[in-house]
Amino acid sequence: HTVKPNTTLNMTETPAGLDLAEASRILTHVDEETDFGERIARISEHFLGRPYVEGSLGGGPDLPEALRVSLEAFDCVTYIEVVLALARTQTTDEFVDAIRRIRYKNGKVDWFQRNHYMVDWTRNNEELGFIANLTTGPLTADKTCTLDLIAGLPTKTTTFSYFPNPSLDAIVERVETGDLIFFVSTKTTLDVFHTGLLVKREGNPLLRHATRTANAVIEQNLSDFISKNIMAGFTLLRPLCQR
Repeated sequence: HTVKPNTTLNMTETPAGLDLAEASRILTHVDEETDFGERIARISEHFLGRPYVEGSLGGGPDLPEALRVSLEAFDCVTYIEVVLALARTQTTDEFVDAIRRIRYKNGKVDWFQRNHYMVDWTRNNEELGFIANLTTGPLTADKTCTLDLIAGLPTKTTTFSYFPNPSLDAIVERVETGDLIFFVSTKTTLDVFHTGLLVKREGNPLLRHATRTANAVIEQNLSDFISKNIMAGFTLLRPLCQR
């Protein structure tokens, strides 16, 4: 894929605490990288070793929502959001605006519009043309869950497709550097319990993710993570550079 400049963004006020100088340095560092997957790989590598922080976005149904962006510490979702937003953009203004659009339905900074559940994150970003959902075909299964774990949000039932764990070997060939992977919960009240991105080296998919276990952003073999965690399976998504 070739990265194309964005000319159709509504600019957003700079979030408090965001290190714009670092964001600018990262964008300059990858400016010449035209392969979108490798662009994601280089940006995600920059943050390896940064601290893990839980619940960094805060907020709630009765609180004013603010667009929060940090390059210093991440949870598993903010890590992939920051990497994807940087990969898609050429300026710091575009980066901040991309975060807003990735994180909130219709780009509206409102707690009720935030993509709290990854099934919503997937559908809304697919609708934007930011990702393609690769979780299709005869190897998939369907999961129906009733999402009710976030106080203040109405309970809803949803169904989505995923790859059961035994299909990992069969889909490894489909994986490309830069793909996103969401790990599907075995709970009936939760869709996804963890997220990360993949870098393929010598045919082996490596998982980069912000993890509570290591208290940091780390890289490890995907098969190692899957073998050490209880899950139903995973979904596979491909970021798109077209806007």
